[in-house]
Amino acid sequence: MLLGDILRQNAMKLPRKTALVFKDTRLSYRELNERVNRLANALLAIGVKPGDRVAVLADNCSQYLEVYFATAKGGMVIVPINSSLDAEGITYIVNDSGAGTIVFGENYLDTISSLRPGLKSVKHYIAIGEAVGAESYEKLLSGYPADEPEVAISEDDTVWLLYTSGTTGSPKGVMINHKSQIVDSANTILTCFPINRSDIHLVILPLFHIGSLWHMRCHFYMGNTTVLMDARDPGLVLEAIEREKVTTMCFVPPMMVPIVTHPDINRYDLSSIRIMIYSGAPLPEGLQQQMNRIFSGIIIQTFALTEGGPAIIMPPLMEGPWQEVKRAGSCGKEVLNVEVRLVNDEGKDCVPGEVGEILARGDNIMKGYWNMPGATARTLEGGYLHTGDLATRDEEGYYYITGRKKDTITSAGKPVYSPEVENVVSLHPAVSEVAVIGVADKELGERVVAIAVLKTGEKATAGEIINWCEGKLDDYKVPGSVDFVDRLPKTPSGKVLKNILRGGYSK
Repeated sequence: MLLGDILRQNAMKLPRKTALVFKDTRLSYRELNERVNRLANALLAIGVKPGDRVAVLADNCSQYLEVYFATAKGGMVIVPINSSLDAEGITYIVNDSGAGTIVFGENYLDTISSLRPGLKSVKHYIAIGEAVGAESYEKLLSGYPADEPEVAISEDDTVWLLYTSGTTGSPKGVMINHKSQIVDSANTILTCFPINRSDIHLVILPLFHIGSLWHMRCHFYMGNTTVLMDARDPGLVLEAIEREKVTTMCFVPPMMVPIVTHPDINRYDLSSIRIMIYSGAPLPEGLQQQMNRIFSGIIIQTFALTEGGPAIIMPPLMEGPWQEVKRAGSCGKEVLNVEVRLVNDEGKDCVPGEVGEILARGDNIMKGYWNMPGATARTLEGGYLHTGDLATRDEEGYYYITGRKKDTITSAGKPVYSPEVENVVSLHPAVSEVAVIGVADKELGERVVAIAVLKTGEKATAGEIINWCEGKLDDYKVPGSVDFVDRLPKTPSGKVLKNILRGGYSK
């Protein structure tokens, strides 16, 4: 089965059901499939061939989603671009991928115009909206038939080329094939995500992020309705949940802070939410307590990453109801059809309770990195994906994430895993958000530093935060200092950029 088959089959089985809601646009599965086919046929007609890369620079919109399915049906490869990148970053991804076509939102016209001389491979410029010097997206669609495109595609063909953030070097293009996406959908739904055709899914993550694509694809796989938003204004998110009676949503923990602290949150009916699922960062206990008071649905932690396709570890709801399989602090067990190992620094399998790196293999794992054979060989050494994430596993097979390998702090010769410290600090009544990093120290090797954002109207001193941690953490894990900031630097998807925080202490 191919990625485009999901939409084609739903158009036959559920033709009148609402597939997508975006602002005032509501498309049934039949309507969405027809628009996708028109775009796929248009791209083929203007000379875009199977295997060619199609880059997209746009904010969330219905057309962005159409490009995902149209490129899949045309045998092409979509290259979503992080819209927060600077000119150098955008140029690098377009040129590295060799994209011959770029679809962009009209609000990015100035950016695209300034970059055109340096975009070596691009031949076709297609604008969503009105843009001088580019083909009109809607005009292009209107000129071609809604028939299913006739293209020979293999399930092993690359369908997505998703670039990593590049916080530790140049961004790497992760090659995802059709088979990976179908397998991952089945793995996710059968293992953990108990969704059905009456569910309504809210997407607030940007469409260049694997988290938004993962859950949206699973909901399309099941024939659900997806509500897509182009902004993460907390008031608009709350309005959408109430208006559309949203039942499921995914998030990265930091993006929930402005939502749960919205001053008018009690005005909204949020009772329709039954599942909230997150990955990408730990959910501090303080934030989880706030969310539990507001939302009646269950909050599910998972372990997923772009290279994993992305699902690796999820709560095993196939084994019983949530109350029985839930383990505090655990992201669950390996999903169906995925093998997971924990290995120590010597490459040996860890015993229960021992911290080790997560390794995984299965049909959902990436094909490799685009044009990076060396990095591919290192990351997929021995046939396993080396994730760079650390965890422990208990006697029952449940995994507990301790943090990123690169974020481990060594203080007084002992490892400190920042999520453990962040969890304790987050429970302080004055703290809204916190990030913990290691800073070079002559005596300790690294000193534990907490960088906190206080709740509106609250006050606290560094000494108060440190005293709060004493007795709750081992002495060597207690922050040696606490700094306060108005906001933490984050990616568009809400991840805290700890490399920027560390950089502020190395000057």
